[in-house]
Amino acid sequence: MFTIGICDDDGNVRDFIKGCADDYLGKIGAQYQTVLYKNGENLLARLSEGNIQINLLFLDVEMPGKTGIEVKNSLEGNQFVEKIVFVTSHIETMQQAFGQRVVGFLDKPLSEKSVRNWIEKEFSDYNNKLEVPFGDKVYKADDILFIKTSGNYLIAKLVDGSESVLVRAGFSCITDKFGDKFIRVHKSYLINLNHIKDIKFNKIYVDNGEEIPLGRSYWDEVKNKYDDYVFAKVKRRMVW
Repeated sequence: MFTIGICDDDGNVRDFIKGCADDYLGKIGAQYQTVLYKNGENLLARLSEGNIQINLLFLDVEMPGKTGIEVKNSLEGNQFVEKIVFVTSHIETMQQAFGQRVVGFLDKPLSEKSVRNWIEKEFSDYNNKLEVPFGDKVYKADDILFIKTSGNYLIAKLVDGSESVLVRAGFSCITDKFGDKFIRVHKSYLINLNHIKDIKFNKIYVDNGEEIPLGRSYWDEVKNKYDDYVFAKVKRRMVW
């Protein structure tokens, strides 16, 4: 699950960033969570427990106790935080903030657009490199066009034209592992949103030209989620 960490001693800033995440990720139906910390000590203590993985951390520079720079230095050898975006009122003094996990900076007062841009970009990167288990193999999410049921089998159709089979399994055992790029379009099909070429009333066409049935009861959800997915993808290209 995509996890956003927010570490700032100002509760209004924490709430603002969380609101930006909820507005975007909630709208597209993403599987995500936000975890909030009021200071660096709180963050490091939670990470030391080893039961959370933060994909994107918004980290305040000017905090009482451990500063954001000190927290960043403590995280250099830590595998539980993937990327850091610093939040600061003095962006001109950020030379010492560069580090292995630091990908950017945000200047206070924050704008919804600037925060959302980082969330969109990093969520897209997260999805693009997402690896999913299927049977005794692990695939990159974008290597899979769709998954279908056939009796007691699940069959994954891959972009290279091959198929991978998982015996005696149902969609319920895999949907929580496949992230937000896959959507149920029929009682027998899950499709990768990134490989949808066209949607007709009762059919979906994927990149290899195959036609996938679109169940009537799934139509509204599929159309809305695909529209949101395409809009977000286009917007990212325009911004970045």
